[in-house]
Amino acid sequence: MAFIHGYEFDEMSRRGLYGEVTQRLVDICQAAPGSVVVDVGCGSGLATRLLLERFAHVGSIVGVDPSEHELAIARKRLRDPKVRFLTGRAQDVESLVDPVDVAVLSNVMHQIPESERGSVVNGCYRMLKPGGRCALNTLFYEGAVLPDTRPFYARWLQATRAWLKSRGSDLVLERDKPVAMETLTPQQHEELFERAGFSAVKSEEETYAWTLEDWDALCGYSVFIEGATGLTDMALGSEALKAALRTTFQELGLTEVPRSWLFVSGVK
Repeated sequence: MAFIHGYEFDEMSRRGLYGEVTQRLVDICQAAPGSVVVDVGCGSGLATRLLLERFAHVGSIVGVDPSEHELAIARKRLRDPKVRFLTGRAQDVESLVDPVDVAVLSNVMHQIPESERGSVVNGCYRMLKPGGRCALNTLFYEGAVLPDTRPFYARWLQATRAWLKSRGSDLVLERDKPVAMETLTPQQHEELFERAGFSAVKSEEETYAWTLEDWDALCGYSVFIEGATGLTDMALGSEALKAALRTTFQELGLTEVPRSWLFVSGVK
């Protein structure tokens, strides 16, 4: 369900909000001259491009992603001799690339089942050269939703269900918990790093203001559509979420809704 042509993360990745978030993650990486960097779960290449811009002195950057659709966008968007893209999962990245100096996971962890997240961090640790740094961020974690914004989510869900029912459909309520909803606390993320062997482990939370247009872009992403509605019909789910979103913003008199991102890093 995570990689559906036409419902990639690319629309959201082109929002200024997401660029700001990704730039912060890139700055945490501190890539030294000549470094080899791997962008794990590179998607359509936003973090890859920002890494190249921020660290023009790096030796090379490898982008790895399981979605051929996303990689096609990345390859078209970023053509530089220092950059190459490979097809593969975060769980297998250690076997795909040689030792690196920096490993970046930009909004990747929510794609990985909770039971496998430790092995991904362990693999990144083993893949790094001594002194190497790993940094990740995630939108889906315990604490991302601010208490004062819960009425927004509740009303949005109600409006989505009403819209679907008006068209002879409904939310899929009886289902397994979506992978993106298997959330961990900031401390649990730190513990994943510490158990892998990382030192100087640090987590930070930052709150960002989401506009209607930001949320609308997220409603075109298959992982979010599935998590919010349970539907396999991406077109129907996306349309329902977007229509209900506009209704909710109007009814509650909103111009933006804050939500937090988590940033975690460690050194080998």
